[in-house]
Amino acid sequence: MKPTPTERLALAAARAVKPLPLEEFHRLANHPALDTFGWRHIRHKLALTRLAWAAEEWNRREIRNHLYRDALAKRYKPGLIGSAARSEISYLRVTQLETSTKRIREKLVYAFKRAQEAQAAAWSLL
Repeated sequence: MKPTPTERLALAAARAVKPLPLEEFHRLANHPALDTFGWRHIRHKLALTRLAWAAEEWNRREIRNHLYRDALAKRYKPGLIGSAARSEISYLRVTQLETSTKRIREKLVYAFKRAQEAQAAAWSLL
């Protein structure tokens, strides 16, 4: 997957983020006062954590696609290798049961836009 300019910006922004631990994220996300004005910086941290998770999913898919292409290019020679090697290569293939690439892209861009909105809201007085 070649990233679009927006996806490149999102991935660059996600590299600079240290996501919250899962327990702390859920504790803060379910807090009843999250919608109040004083919690705007917490909403920003939550949005950045979601962005980091979306970028991590993107990177996992990129690695898996690369491993599959590499396995096909280097090791898959019909008639020269056994069925075990072919099954290992097909295990790396992305199937229809997994999250689609289009959905991963949409989730990354959506998380990036939400993080930008949360950042703007964190520093506004309205």
